[in-house]
Amino acid sequence: MHYTKSKFMYFKIYTILIITCLFCVKLIAKDLTFQIFNELKKEVKNNVITIDQFNENIDQFNIDSDIFKISKDLFMNDVLSLEDYLEVIENLLISETSFNETSENNDSLENIISVINGEYIFQTEINTLSQYIVGDFNYGEIFDNKFVFEENELKEISLTQNNKKLLKFSKPKLIIKKDKFIIKSNVIDPSDPAAPLKYRFEGNIDDDIINGKMTVSYYGNDLPQGTILVEANSINKIVKNLESNIVDNNKEINLKLKILRVNTNVPTQLDARINNIEKLTFLMDGNKVKKIKYEEKSNNFFTKKNIRSFKDIKIKLTNQNILKGKSRLVLKQFSSENVSIYWNIDLSKGDPFGNVVLELVGRGPQIEFIPIK
Repeated sequence: MHYTKSKFMYFKIYTILIITCLFCVKLIAKDLTFQIFNELKKEVKNNVITIDQFNENIDQFNIDSDIFKISKDLFMNDVLSLEDYLEVIENLLISETSFNETSENNDSLENIISVINGEYIFQTEINTLSQYIVGDFNYGEIFDNKFVFEENELKEISLTQNNKKLLKFSKPKLIIKKDKFIIKSNVIDPSDPAAPLKYRFEGNIDDDIINGKMTVSYYGNDLPQGTILVEANSINKIVKNLESNIVDNNKEINLKLKILRVNTNVPTQLDARINNIEKLTFLMDGNKVKKIKYEEKSNNFFTKKNIRSFKDIKIKLTNQNILKGKSRLVLKQFSSENVSIYWNIDLSKGDPFGNVVLELVGRGPQIEFIPIK
């Protein structure tokens, strides 16, 4: 891409003037922030400005978030797509301007609805071998894989064959997206420790089964950078969380939710107040939630006065002990509003943890709940 100096200078001067106005005129700061972001987003998607120019201007928003820093690094290393990178920034801007309380735990929606816990053991089958792999492996051979997750952190990873460790992992990284996860790591092959190798697994967890693809690639000088040496796909073996104390025949799950945050735009007539306790009952059909009951008289927000119904319930008891998914909420007084609720509650221990976020689509999070005993 080529740009004239005058065009670049014009854009830079224009942006600096707008950002100066942001600091001077507080009453319209939020609107201007989103206006500038939308203009920058449009220009970078249409190749009017470069990525470096885009990042230079986004940095002036002073987004104080580890998620932004990590996402930027992932994007610049071609792990995160441009669309996902822009979505992270937009959600963070919404989060910063929506809640009347701020916290280091204000994650993007992507992280709110994507939590992984438990120990997973599964197998992968070799389906691609480089011509540079001679005699070590054969097509169709099976690897044993083990992942241990704890609250979106990768605690343990191994790759073995016949109880023999094939690779030594160095500082593996877990990246969670809306519908999949990625694990990246530098690895050492004990049979050739000097070989610069990288491991990558990309997949998802569906009904306690890991589906995905593993690759080991070479990043030295003897072969083209990124040459895939081995590729293996997961095969259909059940992948269960080994820590589970909720059985499949549960008919009901009772929840107590405490309101943690309330957006200042939430109407007062809905009685959504910080520290309110709300009680709900989930009626189960196997591992799926088929109905949500809100008949508790002590409730203030989840009441028949406020709630018409829960719709499009797509919540599952994943790993046999984590309620995770999404539903729509129809409010009686505001039936035209598009309200979604994102559920993520870990029931594996006596003291449940996680969160529930009520979002007004297009306007960001409005109410956040946490489970209590």
